[in-house]
Amino acid sequence: MLGTVQYTPVTLDPNTAHPKLSLSEDLTSVRCSGERQQVPDNPERFDWWCCVLGSERFSSGRHCWDVEVGGVAWLVGVVKESISRKGRVYESPAGGVWGIGLYNGKYRAMTSPLTLLTVQRDLQRVRVQLDWDRGEVSFSDPRDNTPLYTFKHSFTERLFPVFSPVETVRICPLKVSVSVK
Repeated sequence: MLGTVQYTPVTLDPNTAHPKLSLSEDLTSVRCSGERQQVPDNPERFDWWCCVLGSERFSSGRHCWDVEVGGVAWLVGVVKESISRKGRVYESPAGGVWGIGLYNGKYRAMTSPLTLLTVQRDLQRVRVQLDWDRGEVSFSDPRDNTPLYTFKHSFTERLFPVFSPVETVRICPLKVSVSVK
């Protein structure tokens, strides 16, 4: 018996979502609604940075997920567990953010100062690859595996996937082949 199933390696944590974000029922896509929703002001919820974290926490190993991106601005990547959820967040490794994004028509690595990325064609998807043990977060275009940027850092705490859309971003499911003997 052989079958193909879809598996989403990362899902969104609604308890961390900024009040202006709307999550899909299956917790795989998020969009900015523009209006603040009535949600509890729990300690893990972001109140300034319009983002949401993945439910998964990584403290070892290798992990990979693809994100469908679009619109005028977005950021995807990972953040450290201790990142401040209340008030201003500095979107750089010094602030505990390792990510890339699109802002003002330019693709950027969230370094300090920002690093402009050379991209041959507009990105439709971004592959995020985390190797916690080697201290690397790499980004690529999954259409042809074109590398976009790699951060190197000695991680000392758990990391969460992060998604910050102006319009909509979606975590892409993987197709997994299953065979039973």
